[in-house]
Amino acid sequence: MKKLIFVIATVSALISMLLLTSTFDRGLEHLTLDLRFNLFPITESVNDSIIIISVDESSLESMNWLGWPWPRQIWSDMTSFLYNSGAEVIYYDITFATSSTFSASEDSVFGAVAATGSTVFITALGRDEGQEIPPNAIINLDLPQDDSAPFRFASPPVTHIAEGAAYLCSPYAYPDNDGIFRQVPLFFNTDYGVVPSPALAISMLFRKNHSISFEDESLLWGSSKIPLTDQYEMQIRFAGPTGSYKTISVGDVFASMTGDTTIVSPSIFDGKIVMIGYTAADLMDLKPTPYSARCPGVEVIANSVDNILTDKYISTHDNLLTFFLTLLVSLCVAVSLVFIPKVIPASLTGFLVVIAYAIISLVLFKYMNFWLVTVPPISSGLLTLLGGSVVAYQYATKDKKFLKAAFSQYLSPAIVSLVAKNPEMLKLGGEKKDMTAFFSDVAGFTTISEKLDPQDLVKLLNIYLTEMTDIILESGGTVDKFEGDAIIAFWGAPVEFENHAERAVKSALECQRRHADLNRKLKLINFPELTTRMGLASGSMVVGNMGSSKRFDYTMMGTDVNLASRLEGVNKVYGTPILISDTTKQKLPDTILCRKIDVVMVVGQHTPVTIWEPVLEMPSCAATYSEAMEFYCNGDFKTALKIFDKILNDSPSRTMATRCKNFINEGTPSSWNGTWVLTSK
Repeated sequence: MKKLIFVIATVSALISMLLLTSTFDRGLEHLTLDLRFNLFPITESVNDSIIIISVDESSLESMNWLGWPWPRQIWSDMTSFLYNSGAEVIYYDITFATSSTFSASEDSVFGAVAATGSTVFITALGRDEGQEIPPNAIINLDLPQDDSAPFRFASPPVTHIAEGAAYLCSPYAYPDNDGIFRQVPLFFNTDYGVVPSPALAISMLFRKNHSISFEDESLLWGSSKIPLTDQYEMQIRFAGPTGSYKTISVGDVFASMTGDTTIVSPSIFDGKIVMIGYTAADLMDLKPTPYSARCPGVEVIANSVDNILTDKYISTHDNLLTFFLTLLVSLCVAVSLVFIPKVIPASLTGFLVVIAYAIISLVLFKYMNFWLVTVPPISSGLLTLLGGSVVAYQYATKDKKFLKAAFSQYLSPAIVSLVAKNPEMLKLGGEKKDMTAFFSDVAGFTTISEKLDPQDLVKLLNIYLTEMTDIILESGGTVDKFEGDAIIAFWGAPVEFENHAERAVKSALECQRRHADLNRKLKLINFPELTTRMGLASGSMVVGNMGSSKRFDYTMMGTDVNLASRLEGVNKVYGTPILISDTTKQKLPDTILCRKIDVVMVVGQHTPVTIWEPVLEMPSCAATYSEAMEFYCNGDFKTALKIFDKILNDSPSRTMATRCKNFINEGTPSSWNGTWVLTSK
């Protein structure tokens, strides 16, 4: 068996390694990277030195009298205004490739104004046609020889504008196969030298440091060592969703230029990098990113500049280390399956190895911006876990055939352990024990199920039932069965507890407490929020294997079992999440807070039952509610109504107020003794 499991681990690693070079695997890996982006945005630490001026829909609409494209004077006036306001670098993510149609002098004026500061314009690059690449598009950087064809031509702005640039740069960026932009080239090799990207040109001008070099597939700049891909690309550490960087409408800037500084104060640009680009959808400069399908291209560049200036870029590792990690995870899972004698603990340990690797990848990304490749190692680990667990299970059950039925019948690990030690438990029959029964149901689940397709419904149920069941099992409870969204469980068998009522009520309260976190998780994956109603009752019950000799369940029967089932439904009457019987309340310690709700007679039973609501914190209205209940039970419904009406935001009080109004309008039953008789389940 041991050799076979290690063979499975090796084969799993080889299969996963083969997938590493496939488009399918790279697509999955990029999805895991996108997940990390969305889990760990860093919007709180964006560089406040970066300001985007957006040519947006509102600006185009308010200035439509100018036509499009706008006169160059607009841009030269704004450039002058920004430099006079203290802007350090101005970047235009706009192509000025054709001469102005308004005035022959506009281009020369714009270029002259641009030359008064550190202005960056963009130029297209080409291999087959265009103009000679201008000198101010070339930076001092030596690159190793490669086989790729360098760019030979450029399509810069018109000459007068291009001459005013501190740098001309190429904004080319290439999406991954799924169309999403996750990296950006920092420079481009040409016949005349190296042309910088906008991010690199802006950063060099802002820091006034133009000394860069290329070494070991990294760009060295000052104290920074920026890791690059084979295509000289930097993986972008996106700060967050669109709008993470301070963005100002160009229309608001124009208003400030004319003296209206109520919206934009000129001082805001002092010492800043100002990036001007299109955000209007009609101008066609929107790019898909891990956060948004329509992110302005200028904001992608803003993220890149931020990465370079603050050393927040993403680093990763080579394929050799990926191969090693893939094999390591497989072998660790195999070791757990081989050296842990019991199948379930061994499988859980192997699964924890995979989970631990995933957690490590998240931690490294969050705190170190390190992209630890996850798909091949996790795939290899899961394949090993699946194949190895099957082999381990077959060997473990080879001489214990009777346990096959046990594993299919019992959910609680305690029951499984007990049956393994006492096979006679599989005989039909039951015994009377003092226990606590538990029934739960999701409010409005029929409506929820009608809105979801079957796959999503199963996924939702699995998430919910797993969360609730884990709480029950951790407290020593036994899950009897699932009926759709309903959970039936009990405490006190097969393992006996004197404090079974306390364990059951604490478990119910924990289920209620966990609902807030569970609903937050469900909301993140676009599932509806859930509300659970729970009913509990304690008493003498018959528990054991019931059914036929070929098919049976370890289950419970008894009057208090039926009462617990009814109390779950009674929650609907009072708007409560949990109701327990008086027999359960009597067994609880004083540390568990309970609020008396009413005395009722449930359907199918003829004995009044005092019902209580366990609470995590006693509500402030509890004493007032009790006072009103005394008048209610004595038949003084008018006084009770006045008190109930004073209690705000309390569902039981609203129920009782409505009931009092009905009694006042219709008269008190002659047999009134303070017990409310329920007529439906």
